[in-house]
Amino acid sequence: LSRLNTIWKGFINMQSVAKFVTKAYPVSGCFDYLSEDLPDTVHIGGRISPKTVWDYVGKLKSSLSKELCLIRFHPATEEEEVAYISLYSYFSSRGRFGVVANNNRHIKDLYLIPLSNKDPIPSKLLPFEGPG
Repeated sequence: LSRLNTIWKGFINMQSVAKFVTKAYPVSGCFDYLSEDLPDTVHIGGRISPKTVWDYVGKLKSSLSKELCLIRFHPATEEEEVAYISLYSYFSSRGRFGVVANNNRHIKDLYLIPLSNKDPIPSKLLPFEGPG
């Protein structure tokens, strides 16, 4: 991550689960509006099944008018890692993804997908068009 520029810094908050400062790094897609459209605090409104997200992503990839952007969230400091891991564990243990509740103008839907450093990148997200 040290070679990548952050595209956003702020809070991720899920009531009664975790709140922490995080940085977002580019992975794939266009990031033109993300830095201005992501709010200071990204509020996680709930959970969603991976199948629902993958069905949606499949439709999105075949659309000419929509764009899929992937970013990686990382704790801003070592002190933030405990809360970051708590949120990851919450979704991972339930087999669910997070749904962001406060999207802005250019962001239609935003999901948090819990991936460990050992998990393969889901094939529905490939190929990457960006720094990877």
